[in-house]
Amino acid sequence: LFCVNFLTFPIINSMKNAEEEYSGAVSSAVAVIWVVNIVFALICLSFYGESTQDLVLQNLDNGPYLSALKILLCIDLLFTFPVVFSSGRQILENSILGETNNNLLDTNGVVEINEENELSLALSRAAITAGAVGTCFGLSQLGGFGTVANLVGGLAQGTLAFIVPPAIEISLSRRSGENSIAKEIPQWAVGSFGVAVVAAVTFFTLKESIS
Repeated sequence: LFCVNFLTFPIINSMKNAEEEYSGAVSSAVAVIWVVNIVFALICLSFYGESTQDLVLQNLDNGPYLSALKILLCIDLLFTFPVVFSSGRQILENSILGETNNNLLDTNGVVEINEENELSLALSRAAITAGAVGTCFGLSQLGGFGTVANLVGGLAQGTLAFIVPPAIEISLSRRSGENSIAKEIPQWAVGSFGVAVVAAVTFFTLKESIS
């Protein structure tokens, strides 16, 4: 939930003054969501005790309450999916339309945009978005896709959250000559924890899929 690394740029792009607002906004959002999750977990535990499932919806029988929760979840995804999808869309556009954008440059390096070029770019972006959404929808129809998503998601998110940041910090500190054993120990601890998390998620996901 808190692995927002891949959402960093969409969040920054949506802010008027990201340099001053980003840190406070993310910290406040994480704190609020943390409190809500803790309260929700305690409420569920008080209702179901030791029978509480990893996904609490599995504790609910088919009925109006479960249907209402699923509808609310769909509404939530309707508003959050575009934000999550934005980074992937930008990567696809840059890789596919990069050459097209370069062809629009004049001799001074300024992009020449006219109605024809603007329409062409809009249609290309719409086609890329439609293709990506269609691919995601098609993959979601495959059997066992949830297991694959958990495996890939756990591996990627765990790596981004706990392994890559301390590795970058250690690399930068060594290049600048400001590294020391005392400074590197916490980074190595976080990285080791990340390796353990990624290994555990991968192991248990594979074990569940095999069984």
